[in-house]
Amino acid sequence: MRSKVQKITPQKAETMLEANTSNRPLSKPVVRAFAEAMRRGEWQVTHQGIAFDTNGVLVDGQHRLAAIVAAEQPVEMTVFTEVPPDTFDVLDTGKRRNAADVLAIEGEKSSVMLAAMLRTIYLVANRPDVNWSSGSASVTNTQILETLEAHPKAREYVQLGERISAATGMIKSAAGAASYLVDAANKRIDLEEWYEGIIEGAGLRRNDPRLTFRNTMFRMARKEAGQVQHRRESREHVTLYVKAFNAWARGDNMAQLRYAAREEFPPIARI
Repeated sequence: MRSKVQKITPQKAETMLEANTSNRPLSKPVVRAFAEAMRRGEWQVTHQGIAFDTNGVLVDGQHRLAAIVAAEQPVEMTVFTEVPPDTFDVLDTGKRRNAADVLAIEGEKSSVMLAAMLRTIYLVANRPDVNWSSGSASVTNTQILETLEAHPKAREYVQLGERISAATGMIKSAAGAASYLVDAANKRIDLEEWYEGIIEGAGLRRNDPRLTFRNTMFRMARKEAGQVQHRRESREHVTLYVKAFNAWARGDNMAQLRYAAREEFPPIARI
């Protein structure tokens, strides 16, 4: 890897941006803030600059380059070349890449939803009994990518998660991840009856776990309506989902569905 401080003109920045084939979508507020700092003369040369990998692809600095174009004035920056391609997901770009950004760079669709689902799948496998909203439940971008590599079919549950969420009020990513996990635990078993029941709810008898799950989600959604939610607890939703599924898989009645904050995460039933 080599580095050199260079004066980047707006024209040169536009040329460099043509090599932007693997970066995340631009954040207009970030570009605007950078450009305003440049116009005020507050931009300083630091170790954070522009980076190109060994293939000549821009892997870091697209917001800085776009800001130079917007500011319409040259700015000195450190330019790195011959950066190993596999370092892109850990680079700090001023606007730090999150898991959704990394997945978007990889060409994944619905990257925000998929990233949240993969985080849940990772936590179920590795930290099922911690508070998923706490710092102890942080999941790195690399772990997200590794989880996708281990669970490639999770992609197929994005739309199902959205349907379940629309029908019940369940957190979208929790619904997608939980549905993938119960399917993965019951390979070659058709679970359409389960999904149809929790989505449609038509003709379900009293104490049917699917109906109890729907009613529980509805009550939670009504309770949360109008409240400021700092971060909804996906662990609660996934736990309730698995509990209801387990009862349905065993053929049990379920009159009530409850969650205790410190309870152990339930193993998924196999039909």
